[in-house]
Amino acid sequence: MSARSKVAAFLVVSASLLSGCATTFQGSYLVGERYHRADARTFPVIILSVDGKDTTMRRVLVDPGERVIRVQAPPVPGAPHETATLTLDVKPCFTYYIVAERDNRISAPFTPKVDYAEPIGGCKPGM
Repeated sequence: MSARSKVAAFLVVSASLLSGCATTFQGSYLVGERYHRADARTFPVIILSVDGKDTTMRRVLVDPGERVIRVQAPPVPGAPHETATLTLDVKPCFTYYIVAERDNRISAPFTPKVDYAEPIGGCKPGM
């Protein structure tokens, strides 16, 4: 078997395996970034934990269902780091952009909220 044939066979097998994974994926992602950047009252967050399990991931893969998410907003000069929790009913096959919303740029307290929920392309719930 030539090297070209081996590469072609590898690509066919890889594509078939990946297509099988795409149909069974039912998770969603949590991202601590702003989707709508024009809103000056929102800030990116660090996702600290989901359902009490600590994480250091920038994109956190979660199963569908109700999730309790603990986040930390960027610090404000002269104030301690603030954290807050958000309870979210996660639907399958979505990316949730979570942000901190403050009354103004120098206010330390914040409210976490979903800035945007974007469907994941090629992911179909219930398959």
